[in-house]
Amino acid sequence: MTPNEYPIDTILITLLSAALLILIGTLLRKAIPVLDRIHLPASVIGGVVGLIIGPQLLGGKILQDSHLEKQFSDIYAIGKLLPGYLIIVVFAALMMGSRIPTIGKIWSYSSSNLVTGYLITWGQYIVGILLTLLVLIPFFDANPLSSVLIAIGFQGGYGTAAGLGSTYKDLGFDAGYDLALGMATAGKVSAILVGLILVNFAVKKEQMQSPKDKKIEHLQEEIPEIEAKTLFAKKRKEGYLSADALLLHFSLLCVAIIIGWGIKEILLVIENLFLTTEQNGIIQYIPLFPMALIGGILLQLFISKIDQEDLLNEQHLYSISHSFLDLLIVVAIATLSLKALQENWLLLTLLISTGIGWNLLVFFFIAPRLYKNAPWTRGLGDFAHSTGATTSGLLLMKVVDPNDETGARSSFSLKQPFYEPIVGGGFITAMALPLVHATGLWGALGLALLLFIITIFAGLKSVGVKKGNPLFHKE
Repeated sequence: MTPNEYPIDTILITLLSAALLILIGTLLRKAIPVLDRIHLPASVIGGVVGLIIGPQLLGGKILQDSHLEKQFSDIYAIGKLLPGYLIIVVFAALMMGSRIPTIGKIWSYSSSNLVTGYLITWGQYIVGILLTLLVLIPFFDANPLSSVLIAIGFQGGYGTAAGLGSTYKDLGFDAGYDLALGMATAGKVSAILVGLILVNFAVKKEQMQSPKDKKIEHLQEEIPEIEAKTLFAKKRKEGYLSADALLLHFSLLCVAIIIGWGIKEILLVIENLFLTTEQNGIIQYIPLFPMALIGGILLQLFISKIDQEDLLNEQHLYSISHSFLDLLIVVAIATLSLKALQENWLLLTLLISTGIGWNLLVFFFIAPRLYKNAPWTRGLGDFAHSTGATTSGLLLMKVVDPNDETGARSSFSLKQPFYEPIVGGGFITAMALPLVHATGLWGALGLALLLFIITIFAGLKSVGVKKGNPLFHKE
């Protein structure tokens, strides 16, 4: 079923319930200091509360055979469907709000981070496919699409994992939704726990770069006084129009989504010109959210081209996007199928272990030879990002270098426009499921290997590779 097959009041109650769970999560985070210390988002806490009181646990027992059981089940069913719609707004806003940096500028500052990130990503597909071919299918009769769950859960996090809900179902991989969310949860926890272990190891061995070391890739610039006053006046003026501004920004996101929808429809028409009626294409399995991302990029480029960037306020877009993301996370966790996780716990454990193992291999032996400076700080950021999504990477770098003395956090942030929308839970991540479905595991493995080799050559030619391993030597 789809949301429009349910009464509108039930859909509204579901959204209100999700917002209430976020409030509960916020209050619990304030009441239980340890939750704040480990930086657990209120949406995750609220989602766990929703899971506990949901029909799988307490709710199912308390409301059994009562007149509220049917409505409670409908709310749960809608919550299961909502992430696929909420993620569209999140991705539409991803590249809007500020001028898109040039490729040259990004490469100048963040080439080593980009090469490292792409190597980790292609490697996650490679090890995932090999694990599926050699172990998961022969011994567990696993679905071939399990091969891309490492990248979807680790790189994409909760948003992408949940947003692909309809794609799993369309491709006959019903358990994929819950397994991907399980991977995202494990990745988030592992990124922080393993990352903190690595921090303590580095400090103990006196390998962490000192904050007084030379800054090679620092991007922070002081804002001239006149510009600062203009910026303040602009923000004060916007403050008087905040309600209208939020609606305007949401309207622009809707325009980006419509552009993305139009692109997908055009691609479907083009694809159908080359297919017979018996054949199934690949475009139909691509969800709308990566297309909304492209729509957002095109709209941002158009606004910049006509010099109307004053229309956009990055903070408004951030607020709208992250509100939808919080709602997505809370309903995704609250509706997580415990039965699916229980039935596939060993398969999930193998995928998680393989993914973390590959990420650590890159962290210790490949990435340090690519970074220009601060290999521990940069490596921690890229490891955590590739295991528990972007926020985990930023969190760990803030722990080891709170003032960005090394410039690692600046270059990490600048790489995002040409990483996050593509492989960090973006277009390629969304395409992975239909590509494996269309090409088979061996075809997907060949493509991943080709991209891995190309990235290696790009690193050798453009970034350069250090001799030895600077991770275990003071600079």
